[in-house]
Amino acid sequence: MTGAPERSDRNTIDSKDCRNSMSVDRLDQAATPATRPSVHVERARKLLVGGAVGGLAASLVCLVAFGLAWGVPGLLSAALAAAMVLFFYGVGQYVMVLFADAGARTLLAVSMASYTTRVVALGLVLLVYNNNADALSALRPMAVFVTTIAVVAGWLAVEVFVFSRLRIGAYDTEYVAPSQQDGAQ
Repeated sequence: MTGAPERSDRNTIDSKDCRNSMSVDRLDQAATPATRPSVHVERARKLLVGGAVGGLAASLVCLVAFGLAWGVPGLLSAALAAAMVLFFYGVGQYVMVLFADAGARTLLAVSMASYTTRVVALGLVLLVYNNNADALSALRPMAVFVTTIAVVAGWLAVEVFVFSRLRIGAYDTEYVAPSQQDGAQ
């Protein structure tokens, strides 16, 4: 005999069976694993990938432009801004992928907690920069500003484009005319 002990009566539980009370005795009782993620997860992943492609494309343009315009300080400034934006949006969209199948209230709570955490982290980064602005004088504020705007715009533009291409079914119930018995004359 290999595997679980035999039971003569399925309604009685032996003390040695309690240690495996959450397991199954036979393979045909086991739950089948999901073969594919749900449609909600797939859609959220497409939005994540699309946004990341747009953000990375805008980042590349800014890195080249500010690297050529201001050299290493421009390149570092653009890289810092691009990394912050990509992190901010990437984490936010990844949280949406993780909770895509959750209910509306759970999704709202998780997205608000994620957003608040990311804003606080960004605020701490800005506080550190503000307190150490003299030591970080190589950063070019214009490069940071323009790169931030460009990467956000790139992320959102491609994300909106991908969203417009998602196949989201909207089904209405078939119209049923009121019957004459309901008092409609």
